[in-house]
Amino acid sequence: MATPICVSCPLLEVHERKLSQDASDWSNESISVENYQKKNPVASSVTVICAQADKIRECSACRKSFEDIFKIPDLWWSNWCKRSNGYFGVEDTTDAQGQVDGHNTWFRFLIKHTLKGLPKDKKDYLWYKFNIFTRFLPATKQNIILIFDPRPEIKKRIPSGIFSSLDLCHVSDPYWIHTLFAEEVVELQDNAVWAIRDLVRDMEKNRTTPAAPNPDYPRFHDTARHAIHVTETIELAVKTVEYMKTQHMHFSTERPPPDEAAKLARSRIRKRMDFHHHMLESLQSRAASNKERLLNEIQLAFNTVAQYDSRISVEVGRAAQVDSSAMKTIAFLTLTFFPATFVSAIFSMAFFNYDADNDRFRVSKQFWLYWVVAIPITVITGGYGSFGINCFRRSCLGRRCCSQGGIIWRRWR
Repeated sequence: MATPICVSCPLLEVHERKLSQDASDWSNESISVENYQKKNPVASSVTVICAQADKIRECSACRKSFEDIFKIPDLWWSNWCKRSNGYFGVEDTTDAQGQVDGHNTWFRFLIKHTLKGLPKDKKDYLWYKFNIFTRFLPATKQNIILIFDPRPEIKKRIPSGIFSSLDLCHVSDPYWIHTLFAEEVVELQDNAVWAIRDLVRDMEKNRTTPAAPNPDYPRFHDTARHAIHVTETIELAVKTVEYMKTQHMHFSTERPPPDEAAKLARSRIRKRMDFHHHMLESLQSRAASNKERLLNEIQLAFNTVAQYDSRISVEVGRAAQVDSSAMKTIAFLTLTFFPATFVSAIFSMAFFNYDADNDRFRVSKQFWLYWVVAIPITVITGGYGSFGINCFRRSCLGRRCCSQGGIIWRRWR
Protein backbone atom coordinates (compact mmCIF):
# COMPACT_ATOMS: atom_id res chain seq x y z
CA MET A 1 0.00 0.00 0.00
CA ALA A 2 1.34 3.40 -0.91
CA THR A 3 2.39 5.69 1.90
CA PRO A 4 0.03 8.67 2.30
CA ILE A 5 1.73 11.94 1.51
CA CYS A 6 0.94 15.38 2.92
CA VAL A 7 1.19 18.24 0.43
CA SER A 8 0.86 21.02 3.00
CA CYS A 9 4.11 20.36 4.87
CA PRO A 10 7.24 22.43 4.06
CA LEU A 11 9.56 21.22 1.31
CA LEU A 12 12.79 19.47 2.10
CA GLU A 13 16.01 21.30 1.32
CA VAL A 14 18.23 18.63 -0.20
CA HIS A 15 21.95 19.05 -0.84
CA GLU A 16 23.67 16.18 -2.60
CA ARG A 17 27.21 15.51 -3.70
CA LYS A 18 28.73 12.58 -5.54
CA LEU A 19 32.00 11.47 -4.08
CA SER A 20 33.75 11.74 -7.43
CA GLN A 21 33.10 15.47 -7.62
CA ASP A 22 34.91 18.42 -6.07
CA ALA A 23 33.91 19.75 -2.63
CA SER A 24 32.15 22.72 -4.17
CA ASP A 25 29.99 20.64 -6.53
CA TRP A 26 26.87 20.28 -4.45
CA SER A 27 23.48 19.95 -6.11
CA ASN A 28 20.75 21.87 -4.24
CA GLU A 29 17.00 21.52 -4.59
CA SER A 30 13.78 21.92 -2.61
CA ILE A 31 11.41 18.99 -3.06
CA SER A 32 8.52 17.39 -1.29
CA VAL A 33 8.79 14.21 0.73
CA GLU A 34 6.81 12.40 -1.99
CA ASN A 35 9.22 13.41 -4.75
CA TYR A 36 12.25 12.56 -2.64
CA GLN A 37 10.79 9.13 -2.00
CA LYS A 38 10.54 8.57 -5.76
CA LYS A 39 14.23 9.40 -6.34
CA ASN A 40 16.67 6.60 -6.95
CA PRO A 41 19.48 6.53 -4.40
CA VAL A 42 22.81 7.75 -5.76
CA ALA A 43 25.67 5.40 -5.06
CA SER A 44 28.73 6.77 -3.29
CA SER A 45 27.12 10.06 -2.35
CA VAL A 46 26.55 12.37 0.60
CA THR A 47 23.04 13.76 1.00
CA VAL A 48 22.26 16.54 3.49
CA ILE A 49 18.57 17.26 4.15
CA CYS A 50 17.22 20.16 6.18
CA ALA A 51 13.73 19.52 7.57
CA GLN A 52 11.35 20.83 10.23
CA ALA A 53 10.91 18.20 12.90
CA ASP A 54 8.03 19.89 14.74
CA LYS A 55 5.84 20.10 11.64
CA ILE A 56 6.69 16.56 10.60
CA ARG A 57 5.94 15.31 14.11
CA GLU A 58 2.46 16.84 13.91
CA CYS A 59 1.71 15.38 10.47
CA SER A 60 1.11 11.62 10.59
CA ALA A 61 1.57 11.25 6.81
CA CYS A 62 4.98 12.95 6.71
CA ARG A 63 6.09 11.18 9.84
CA LYS A 64 5.17 7.81 8.32
CA SER A 65 7.10 8.71 5.17
CA PHE A 66 10.23 9.59 7.16
CA GLU A 67 9.97 6.34 9.08
CA ASP A 68 9.68 4.37 5.82
CA ILE A 69 12.42 6.22 3.91
CA PHE A 70 15.02 6.68 6.64
CA LYS A 71 13.81 4.03 9.13
CA ILE A 72 13.65 6.53 11.96
CA PRO A 73 12.64 4.68 15.15
CA ASP A 74 9.34 5.58 16.74
CA LEU A 75 10.99 6.61 20.00
CA TRP A 76 12.79 9.45 18.22
CA TRP A 77 9.45 11.28 17.84
CA SER A 78 8.60 11.03 21.55
CA ASN A 79 8.20 14.12 23.71
CA TRP A 80 10.96 13.04 26.09
CA CYS A 81 13.41 12.97 23.19
CA LYS A 82 12.14 16.36 22.04
CA ARG A 83 12.65 17.85 25.52
CA SER A 84 16.03 16.25 26.11
CA ASN A 85 19.09 18.48 26.37
CA GLY A 86 21.42 15.89 24.83
CA TYR A 87 21.62 12.26 23.75
CA PHE A 88 23.17 9.80 21.31
CA GLY A 89 21.46 6.72 19.87
CA VAL A 90 22.45 4.07 17.35
CA GLU A 91 20.96 0.97 15.74
CA ASP A 92 21.40 -1.25 12.70
CA THR A 93 18.40 -1.68 10.41
CA THR A 94 17.49 -4.79 8.41
CA ASP A 95 15.68 -5.49 5.17
CA ALA A 96 12.81 -7.90 4.52
CA GLN A 97 15.25 -10.85 4.48
CA GLY A 98 16.68 -9.89 7.87
CA GLN A 99 19.99 -8.67 6.46
CA VAL A 100 21.59 -5.47 7.74
CA ASP A 101 20.89 -2.73 5.22
CA GLY A 102 21.81 0.40 7.17
CA HIS A 103 23.47 1.95 10.20
CA ASN A 104 21.45 4.73 11.85
CA THR A 105 22.54 7.18 14.49
CA TRP A 106 20.80 10.16 16.08
CA PHE A 107 22.21 12.75 18.42
CA ARG A 108 21.32 16.07 19.95
CA PHE A 109 23.38 18.97 21.31
CA LEU A 110 22.19 22.18 22.95
CA ILE A 111 24.38 25.27 23.34
CA LYS A 112 23.40 28.49 25.11
CA HIS A 113 24.93 31.82 24.05
CA THR A 114 24.63 34.95 26.19
CA LEU A 115 24.52 38.36 24.56
CA LYS A 116 25.94 41.64 25.86
CA GLY A 117 24.81 45.21 25.47
CA LEU A 118 21.09 44.52 25.10
CA PRO A 119 18.37 46.52 26.93
CA LYS A 120 17.01 44.92 30.09
CA ASP A 121 13.63 44.28 28.48
CA LYS A 122 15.24 42.22 25.68
CA LYS A 123 16.17 38.55 25.87
CA ASP A 124 19.94 38.42 26.39
CA TYR A 125 20.54 34.85 25.26
CA LEU A 126 19.80 32.39 22.47
CA TRP A 127 19.92 28.62 22.11
CA TYR A 128 21.69 26.68 19.37
CA LYS A 129 20.45 23.18 18.66
CA PHE A 130 21.94 20.31 16.71
CA ASN A 131 19.22 17.72 16.16
CA ILE A 132 20.78 15.26 13.73
CA PHE A 133 19.79 11.90 12.30
CA THR A 134 22.23 9.98 10.06
CA ARG A 135 21.78 6.89 7.91
CA PHE A 136 24.61 4.95 6.27
CA LEU A 137 23.82 2.46 3.50
CA PRO A 138 26.77 0.04 3.17
CA ALA A 139 25.54 -1.45 -0.11
CA THR A 140 25.59 1.87 -1.98
CA LYS A 141 28.05 3.70 0.30
CA GLN A 142 25.49 6.43 0.66
CA ASN A 143 25.54 8.80 3.64
CA ILE A 144 22.27 10.58 4.48
CA ILE A 145 22.29 13.38 7.06
CA LEU A 146 19.02 14.82 8.34
CA ILE A 147 19.42 18.19 10.08
CA PHE A 148 16.24 19.21 11.86
CA ASP A 149 15.32 22.83 12.60
CA PRO A 150 18.75 24.45 12.26
CA ARG A 151 19.11 28.09 13.30
CA PRO A 152 19.61 30.56 10.42
CA GLU A 153 23.26 31.04 11.44
CA ILE A 154 23.83 27.29 11.06
CA LYS A 155 21.60 26.82 8.04
CA LYS A 156 23.53 29.26 5.90
CA ARG A 157 26.67 27.17 6.47
CA ILE A 158 25.05 24.04 5.03
CA PRO A 159 26.57 22.34 3.17
CA SER A 160 29.61 24.36 2.06
CA GLY A 161 30.65 25.51 5.56
CA ILE A 162 30.21 22.55 7.86
CA PHE A 163 31.10 19.98 5.19
CA SER A 164 33.96 21.92 3.61
CA SER A 165 36.52 19.63 5.26
CA LEU A 166 34.90 16.50 3.84
CA ASP A 167 37.56 13.90 3.08
CA LEU A 168 36.51 11.31 0.49
CA CYS A 169 38.59 8.59 2.10
CA HIS A 170 36.58 8.89 5.32
CA VAL A 171 33.07 8.36 3.94
CA SER A 172 33.25 4.58 4.27
CA ASP A 173 33.09 5.18 8.03
CA PRO A 174 29.73 6.81 8.92
CA TYR A 175 31.23 8.44 12.02
CA TRP A 176 33.09 11.04 9.96
CA ILE A 177 29.81 12.99 10.17
CA HIS A 178 30.00 13.02 13.95
CA THR A 179 33.51 14.46 13.98
CA LEU A 180 32.33 17.44 11.89
CA PHE A 181 29.40 18.22 14.17
CA ALA A 182 31.53 17.62 17.27
CA GLU A 183 33.89 20.27 15.95
CA GLU A 184 30.96 22.67 15.48
CA VAL A 185 29.83 21.97 19.04
CA VAL A 186 33.33 22.65 20.38
CA GLU A 187 33.45 26.00 18.61
CA LEU A 188 30.00 27.06 19.80
CA GLN A 189 30.63 25.89 23.36
CA ASP A 190 33.93 27.75 23.38
CA ASN A 191 32.07 30.96 22.48
CA ALA A 192 29.44 30.22 25.14
CA VAL A 193 32.01 29.64 27.88
CA TRP A 194 34.01 32.76 27.07
CA ALA A 195 30.84 34.85 26.89
CA ILE A 196 30.12 33.86 30.51
CA ARG A 197 33.75 34.57 31.39
CA ASP A 198 33.45 38.10 29.95
CA LEU A 199 30.33 38.75 32.05
CA VAL A 200 32.05 37.51 35.19
CA ARG A 201 35.14 39.57 34.45
CA ASP A 202 33.01 42.71 34.06
CA MET A 203 31.55 42.04 37.51
CA GLU A 204 35.02 41.61 38.98
CA LYS A 205 36.21 44.90 37.51
CA ASN A 206 33.09 46.87 38.49
CA ARG A 207 32.45 45.76 42.05
CA THR A 208 30.14 47.79 44.24
CA THR A 209 31.89 50.24 46.61
CA PRO A 210 31.97 49.40 50.34
CA ALA A 211 31.11 53.03 51.21
CA ALA A 212 27.68 52.85 49.53
CA PRO A 213 27.07 49.34 48.14
CA ASN A 214 24.34 48.93 45.56
CA PRO A 215 24.87 45.56 43.83
CA ASP A 216 22.72 44.56 40.88
CA TYR A 217 21.43 41.27 42.32
CA PRO A 218 19.04 40.47 39.43
CA ARG A 219 21.96 40.73 37.00
CA PHE A 220 24.07 38.48 39.23
CA HIS A 221 21.40 35.81 39.36
CA ASP A 222 20.60 36.01 35.64
CA THR A 223 24.28 35.48 34.87
CA ALA A 224 24.39 32.59 37.34
CA ARG A 225 21.42 31.01 35.56
CA HIS A 226 23.23 31.29 32.21
CA ALA A 227 26.41 29.84 33.73
CA ILE A 228 24.47 26.86 35.12
CA HIS A 229 22.92 26.17 31.71
CA VAL A 230 26.29 26.41 29.94
CA THR A 231 27.88 24.04 32.45
CA GLU A 232 24.98 21.61 32.08
CA THR A 233 25.12 21.52 28.26
CA ILE A 234 28.89 21.05 28.25
CA GLU A 235 28.64 18.14 30.67
CA LEU A 236 26.05 16.54 28.38
CA ALA A 237 28.22 17.23 25.32
CA VAL A 238 31.18 15.48 26.99
CA LYS A 239 29.04 12.42 27.74
CA THR A 240 27.51 12.42 24.26
CA VAL A 241 30.88 12.52 22.47
CA GLU A 242 32.19 9.87 24.83
CA TYR A 243 29.30 7.60 23.86
CA MET A 244 29.98 8.37 20.19
CA LYS A 245 33.54 7.15 20.69
CA THR A 246 32.30 3.97 22.33
CA GLN A 247 29.88 3.20 19.49
CA HIS A 248 32.55 3.97 16.92
CA MET A 249 34.78 1.37 18.54
CA HIS A 250 31.93 -1.15 18.41
CA PHE A 251 31.33 -0.32 14.74
CA SER A 252 35.01 -0.81 13.92
CA THR A 253 35.09 -4.12 15.79
CA GLU A 254 31.95 -5.48 14.14
CA ARG A 255 32.92 -4.21 10.66
CA PRO A 256 36.69 -4.42 10.23
CA PRO A 257 38.09 -2.04 7.57
CA PRO A 258 38.51 -3.79 4.21
CA ASP A 259 41.91 -2.30 3.43
CA GLU A 260 44.76 -0.26 4.85
CA ALA A 261 43.36 3.05 3.62
CA ALA A 262 40.05 2.44 5.38
CA LYS A 263 41.91 1.38 8.51
CA LEU A 264 43.91 4.62 8.46
CA ALA A 265 40.73 6.65 7.89
CA ARG A 266 39.06 5.08 10.92
CA SER A 267 42.13 5.78 13.01
CA ARG A 268 42.02 9.44 12.00
CA ILE A 269 38.32 9.66 12.84
CA ARG A 270 38.90 8.07 16.24
CA LYS A 271 41.77 10.42 17.06
CA ARG A 272 39.80 13.44 15.93
CA MET A 273 36.91 12.43 18.18
CA ASP A 274 39.38 11.96 21.04
CA PHE A 275 40.62 15.50 20.50
CA HIS A 276 37.12 16.98 20.43
CA HIS A 277 36.26 15.05 23.57
CA HIS A 278 39.34 16.42 25.31
CA MET A 279 38.52 19.97 24.18
CA LEU A 280 35.03 19.69 25.63
CA GLU A 281 36.49 18.46 28.93
CA SER A 282 38.78 21.48 28.92
CA LEU A 283 35.81 23.79 28.34
CA GLN A 284 33.96 21.97 31.09
CA SER A 285 36.72 22.91 33.54
CA ARG A 286 36.62 26.52 32.34
CA ALA A 287 32.81 26.59 32.77
CA ALA A 288 33.14 25.24 36.32
CA SER A 289 35.73 27.92 37.05
CA ASN A 290 33.41 30.62 35.69
CA LYS A 291 30.62 29.41 37.93
CA GLU A 292 32.87 29.40 41.01
CA ARG A 293 34.12 32.91 40.24
CA LEU A 294 30.56 34.11 39.79
CA LEU A 295 29.46 32.58 43.09
CA ASN A 296 32.45 34.26 44.72
CA GLU A 297 31.33 37.66 43.36
CA ILE A 298 27.75 37.11 44.56
CA GLN A 299 29.02 36.15 48.01
CA LEU A 300 31.30 39.19 48.09
CA ALA A 301 28.37 41.47 47.20
CA PHE A 302 26.25 39.96 49.98
CA ASN A 303 29.08 40.34 52.50
CA THR A 304 29.76 43.93 51.42
CA VAL A 305 26.11 44.86 51.96
CA ALA A 306 26.06 43.01 55.29
CA GLN A 307 29.16 44.87 56.50
CA TYR A 308 27.63 48.18 55.40
CA ASP A 309 24.41 47.39 57.26
CA SER A 310 26.46 46.42 60.31
CA ARG A 311 28.26 49.76 60.26
CA ILE A 312 24.93 51.57 59.96
CA SER A 313 23.61 49.58 62.93
CA VAL A 314 26.67 50.58 65.00
CA GLU A 315 26.14 54.22 64.11
CA VAL A 316 22.47 53.98 65.03
CA GLY A 317 23.45 52.39 68.33
CA ARG A 318 25.90 55.19 69.06
CA ALA A 319 23.25 57.79 68.27
CA ALA A 320 20.81 55.98 70.57
CA GLN A 321 23.46 55.95 73.29
CA VAL A 322 23.90 59.74 72.96
CA ASP A 323 20.13 60.19 73.12
CA SER A 324 20.01 57.95 76.18
CA SER A 325 22.66 60.07 77.91
CA ALA A 326 20.67 63.22 77.14
CA MET A 327 17.51 61.63 78.50
CA LYS A 328 19.33 60.65 81.69
CA THR A 329 20.43 64.25 82.16
CA ILE A 330 16.89 65.51 81.61
CA ALA A 331 15.52 62.92 84.06
CA PHE A 332 18.12 63.87 86.67
CA LEU A 333 17.28 67.56 86.39
CA THR A 334 13.56 66.75 86.55
CA LEU A 335 13.99 64.70 89.73
CA THR A 336 16.23 67.37 91.25
CA PHE A 337 13.74 70.18 90.87
CA PHE A 338 10.56 68.08 91.31
CA PRO A 339 10.32 68.37 95.16
CA ALA A 340 10.74 72.13 95.09
CA THR A 341 8.24 72.39 92.25
CA PHE A 342 5.73 70.28 94.18
CA VAL A 343 6.13 72.37 97.35
CA SER A 344 5.79 75.64 95.42
CA ALA A 345 2.66 74.31 93.73
CA ILE A 346 1.14 73.40 97.11
CA PHE A 347 1.81 76.80 98.64
CA SER A 348 0.57 78.62 95.56
CA MET A 349 -2.93 77.18 95.96
CA ALA A 350 -5.80 79.29 97.27
CA PHE A 351 -5.91 77.22 100.47
CA PHE A 352 -2.91 79.17 101.74
CA ASN A 353 -2.99 82.92 102.54
CA TYR A 354 -0.03 84.95 103.73
CA ASP A 355 -0.77 87.81 106.13
CA ALA A 356 1.94 90.33 105.54
CA ASP A 357 0.89 92.53 108.47
CA ASN A 358 1.24 89.75 111.01
CA ASP A 359 3.85 87.85 108.98
CA ARG A 360 1.81 84.62 109.24
CA PHE A 361 0.41 81.91 106.91
CA ARG A 362 -3.24 81.06 107.18
CA VAL A 363 -4.51 77.67 105.99
CA SER A 364 -8.10 77.24 104.87
CA LYS A 365 -10.23 74.83 106.83
CA GLN A 366 -11.24 73.27 103.49
CA PHE A 367 -7.68 72.11 102.75
CA TRP A 368 -8.78 68.54 103.40
CA LEU A 369 -10.70 68.65 100.09
CA TYR A 370 -7.36 68.65 98.23
CA TRP A 371 -6.34 65.37 99.82
CA VAL A 372 -9.77 63.83 99.34
CA VAL A 373 -9.56 64.47 95.60
CA ALA A 374 -5.82 64.07 94.97
CA ILE A 375 -5.23 60.77 96.80
CA PRO A 376 -7.99 58.69 95.06
CA ILE A 377 -7.09 60.07 91.64
CA THR A 378 -3.42 59.23 92.25
CA VAL A 379 -4.30 55.66 93.35
CA ILE A 380 -6.64 55.11 90.41
CA THR A 381 -4.13 56.46 87.88
CA GLY A 382 -1.28 54.37 89.29
CA GLY A 383 -3.39 51.23 89.43
CA TYR A 384 -4.65 51.65 85.88
CA GLY A 385 -1.13 52.25 84.58
CA SER A 386 0.22 49.15 86.38
CA PHE A 387 -2.66 47.02 85.07
CA GLY A 388 -2.13 48.23 81.49
CA ILE A 389 1.62 47.48 81.60
CA ASN A 390 1.02 43.94 82.91
CA CYS A 391 -1.59 43.22 80.22
CA PHE A 392 0.76 44.46 77.49
CA ARG A 393 3.57 42.23 78.74
CA ARG A 394 1.34 39.13 78.78
CA SER A 395 0.10 39.83 75.25
CA CYS A 396 3.68 40.20 73.96
CA LEU A 397 4.68 36.89 75.55
CA GLY A 398 1.78 35.15 73.81
CA ARG A 399 2.39 36.68 70.40
CA ARG A 400 5.19 36.10 67.90
CA CYS A 401 5.68 38.62 65.15
CA CYS A 402 7.83 37.64 62.17
CA SER A 403 8.81 39.33 58.97
CA GLN A 404 9.69 36.94 56.16
CA GLY A 405 10.02 38.02 52.53
CA GLY A 406 8.30 41.32 53.23
CA ILE A 407 5.13 39.64 54.65
CA ILE A 408 4.31 40.04 58.37
CA TRP A 409 2.46 37.27 60.07
CA ARG A 410 1.43 36.61 63.69
CA ARG A 411 0.92 33.44 65.63
CA TRP A 412 -1.12 33.51 68.83
CA ARG A 413 -0.87 30.95 71.57
